[in-house]
Amino acid sequence: MPVSMDMIGKRGEALFSVAITAFCSGRFWFEDTFLGAKAEALDFSVQLIGSSVFHANFYVQVKAIAKKKRYSGKGKRRRLLVTLEAADAKKLGAMKVPAYVVGIDIVSGRAYVKNVKAGATKGFTGISVRNRLNCNAIKIIWKEVEAFWQTRPQGMTSSAF
Repeated sequence: MPVSMDMIGKRGEALFSVAITAFCSGRFWFEDTFLGAKAEALDFSVQLIGSSVFHANFYVQVKAIAKKKRYSGKGKRRRLLVTLEAADAKKLGAMKVPAYVVGIDIVSGRAYVKNVKAGATKGFTGISVRNRLNCNAIKIIWKEVEAFWQTRPQGMTSSAF
């Protein structure tokens, strides 16, 4: 019996939620909120726990795969074959906050992460398996997003009213 795309997507979202809320180094680092159909090209808003900046967050698009051929390449070139379309890359790259794509191999349960740079216009066809969403990656993402929000202007400096 074929596997439905809805079930693949739901499992990918559940596995992402488990991965990003992992208990690492004696604490939780993130709290996730599923956005569902509310936000085009976005699946989750993820808020930093313990940030020095009120409501420091980032967005994630989850890409789940269950095909028999889920990977390509060997060694350092090995990638999970998930695709980010150019249109979605443009949407994510145009946002004014950090954005990531997380590829989920729903067979193994492994998650891999790739950031979407501001101004991105091109998609991609894979995420390196060296970018596993594990405890180390969680700490790196937390520091990246915290640094982003610390350097961002903090509110309006003038008003017409």
